[in-house]
Amino acid sequence: MKHGRPLVHGYYLPLIADVENVLSLGEDQDVRERTRCQVVNHVQNFVQRFSSHSPSQLERFCHKAEVKTRKFVKDNPDILITEADKGNRTVVMSLEDYDGKMLQLVNDSDTYEPLKADPTDKYQRKNNSMVQRLVNLQLIDGKTKHQLMCYNAVCPRIYGLPKAHKQGMPLRPVVPNVTAPTYHLSKYIAQILQSSFTSEYDARDSKTFCEYVNQLDVPPDHIMVSLDAVSLFTNVTKPSVIHDVIMVWDKIRGKTRINLDLFLELITFCMDASFFCFRGKFFHQRSGTAMGSPLSPVLADIVMDSIISRAINAANIPPQHIRKYVDDLFLLIHKDRVQEVLEIFNRQNESIKFTCEVEKEGKLPYLDMLLIQTGEGRIKTDWYSKPISSGRILNFFSFHPIDQKIGVATNFINRVRTLSTIRTEEEKNQLIRRQLSSNDYPLHLINRMLHQSRPPEAADTPNVYRSVVHIPGLTPTIKRMLRQNVPSVGIACSNTNTVKQLYKTAKDPVPYMQKSNVVYKITCRDCSGCYIGMTKNQLRTRMYGHQTLINTLDRKLSAGLSYDDPEIQLLSQKTALMEHCIQQQHRFDVANPTIIDCCFKTQALPVLEMCHILTTPQTVNRRTDTEDMSATYSFLIASVDDLRRENRRTDGSRNQYNDARHTTQDDTVG
Repeated sequence: MKHGRPLVHGYYLPLIADVENVLSLGEDQDVRERTRCQVVNHVQNFVQRFSSHSPSQLERFCHKAEVKTRKFVKDNPDILITEADKGNRTVVMSLEDYDGKMLQLVNDSDTYEPLKADPTDKYQRKNNSMVQRLVNLQLIDGKTKHQLMCYNAVCPRIYGLPKAHKQGMPLRPVVPNVTAPTYHLSKYIAQILQSSFTSEYDARDSKTFCEYVNQLDVPPDHIMVSLDAVSLFTNVTKPSVIHDVIMVWDKIRGKTRINLDLFLELITFCMDASFFCFRGKFFHQRSGTAMGSPLSPVLADIVMDSIISRAINAANIPPQHIRKYVDDLFLLIHKDRVQEVLEIFNRQNESIKFTCEVEKEGKLPYLDMLLIQTGEGRIKTDWYSKPISSGRILNFFSFHPIDQKIGVATNFINRVRTLSTIRTEEEKNQLIRRQLSSNDYPLHLINRMLHQSRPPEAADTPNVYRSVVHIPGLTPTIKRMLRQNVPSVGIACSNTNTVKQLYKTAKDPVPYMQKSNVVYKITCRDCSGCYIGMTKNQLRTRMYGHQTLINTLDRKLSAGLSYDDPEIQLLSQKTALMEHCIQQQHRFDVANPTIIDCCFKTQALPVLEMCHILTTPQTVNRRTDTEDMSATYSFLIASVDDLRRENRRTDGSRNQYNDARHTTQDDTVG
């Protein structure tokens, strides 16, 4: 951060890539070119204002706080800073304590088993084989095949979120499966199930549950009870999933052309392909559904629905007296039958057990509400935050776009007004003012939002959304231009330089050569030249391709061919790297590439590559490698290196933007 503000020069290239990503969806070439000119004009004006800007007191404070935080993290490598499981709290703990608790989790032989090697390639091959079977049977089309095939999978990284509200602060294991080989296939099966299966017991969200419970008639001597399934995902077994899917197959079969046997085979495969790594060791989840898989919630929902149906029949509970939200159940039952009903639920599935919480003094917390019996056979609700909650929401002084802050505050106001049916309007407003003021929202802004009418629902919602990197003072203007010129695309702002980037990640880093969606640089061993390229596959796959071409060249030379031989010259047409190898008789250090940027917006990656080619001196890339870049950006791109050199000379700090992007790549590569 320079003078308390982001190093905005590090955002220019991603900004160009993001703008081109949006404009590629527009059909009018004249509109695209006009928009490019407007963007460049606004960026140049912003640069002039920024260069003469005097940092405010807040900006200076943020800069000092960031410097101190970075120094603290660097000087204390044995400390881990992470977010808590609940309550929006920040937890500081020793890395040794964290590793000990995680090892205790993964060494639970009932749930996990160690593996001798990384099974990613095995499951990736099997995933692609299953997808090809679906194609051969004409059950999916070519577009769906392209979506389900996987070529750059990386073993998921497990991490733990501290349960700060519990004794001993145990960890909740989380395994993001977005890099897993079966992620897209699991998502495809989950979409089929979600479109065909609905539960009469579901409380879709807090608003829906609030409407339900406020219309409920409470019979005499009945109390409110909450049942919570213990470790639901890891206790949803394959036999119960297969049984319950078969029971609801009549609802599913109308949404897919896949027959029952193959459908169950796909589900079984996705459940079996649950694995992860921790501290360089690999583990397989032998029990339950894959944590982090998009298929797990819907499978758990089907199993839970089956348990509820059997339990209410056994306990003779009216269906309208029970609602479910994931693994939390709300029931109205007679006060003398609590233990009996709990035992009935615990008998329905030998793996899934429930804990019970009953109302106290006519009150029961459920979701983000406090349910209150009025004594007149009715239930009222109040907005509720757990005692462990920090009360933090998006702070008004954060470097987020103002519309995001207004959106967060408006959403909170609407939730309080909707969920607090027992409070008067003035009591709701007092609660809102207190909560928003504690997050530094100005009182005049709070009052204005309280008195304005609720915004109407948007008439036309864009089908396509794209994000633009957020630069305070610049991006809002560009966002408005893009919305005006490309109205069919919804525009959002992405914040990459966040507080999380200051902290050490708890997950294992992804091996350098397994990273994908990157722009890379390879240096020449014999001169100062370099080659800039990009790949959507893993970096090692791309380097293998380069090395194969070089090996082919060396093999032909060893066979007696000369550099001028037509067969050798044909190799020079493959890539600019090979052209340099042949014309100059040089070799590149393919074994040690450098990642200079990363981007998960695959449409923007080629633009980012061209930007880096144009801003990197002494590249061996061809002129044709950048011919798709609009000349409108020429001056802006040419000024990026000057800004970088000036920043290094005056501030001495590194490009924090690229640091943040590469840290994110370590966390979510794939």
